[in-house]
Amino acid sequence: MKTAEKLNCPQPDDSGFTRVDLLALLAAVALLAVMALPSLGRGAGKTIIAQCAANLQQYDLALQIYGNENQDNLPYNDSGWPWDMVPAVVSFITNTGVKWNELYCPGTSSRFTEQDNLRLFNYDPSSFRVLGYAGTLYGSASFAGPFATNMNITLTAQRAPTYFGATQPFPVKPASRALVADANLNNSGSSSIYAVMLTYNWVNIDGGYVNAYGQEQDHLSPHLNGTVPLGGNIGMLDGHVEWRNFKAMLPRTSSSPYFYW
Repeated sequence: MKTAEKLNCPQPDDSGFTRVDLLALLAAVALLAVMALPSLGRGAGKTIIAQCAANLQQYDLALQIYGNENQDNLPYNDSGWPWDMVPAVVSFITNTGVKWNELYCPGTSSRFTEQDNLRLFNYDPSSFRVLGYAGTLYGSASFAGPFATNMNITLTAQRAPTYFGATQPFPVKPASRALVADANLNNSGSSSIYAVMLTYNWVNIDGGYVNAYGQEQDHLSPHLNGTVPLGGNIGMLDGHVEWRNFKAMLPRTSSSPYFYW
């Protein structure tokens, strides 16, 4: 009897996740997250929430890839509002396959058309891009003072995140720390008391945007339930996306407009 030839099996690669590995893994996570969405609305409203979750999953994934390729470090983002992003970072994100219009929440489509979003994207392309989701990258002026704890320097969670007047008692783990989030914002106040939050203006936030017709167009929070947000999707440091009800949200920035997640 002939001796069986030894198979030439490839040796395992221990070099870590590649970009393709992360894309495949987190795409599967994105699908599961959308399938697991609670019944937060019916018909078009639920579809918009699911589409938003998928957008945030792609945005989160791009930053996961950046961290994976840069020794766990996230990019520096010297910008103003949390949704302002320096061009180099946006270029990296779109080079991973994320389309520019996936960086805008469909929950604001009652006021912002795709043409409006493209104008925001090109608002000041040499300095920053105005996106539709809030980010938590290091460098944003909105995270001044104690709110710097809401910024993320690496994919490994840092200090406990804060809101006005207190540090959250949540465990500081990547699974419970926001990386990107729906832009629920107001310029009325920064209370963490739900009854007071209900009195704020979440629908007309002056941002200096002028539409294609030369008219000033105020920003608004997505996923509105009347004049207040229903809640919002949040992409976490560990790569998953979850929904958070408005009642459970807290102010995360230090100046007007105040961003909540």
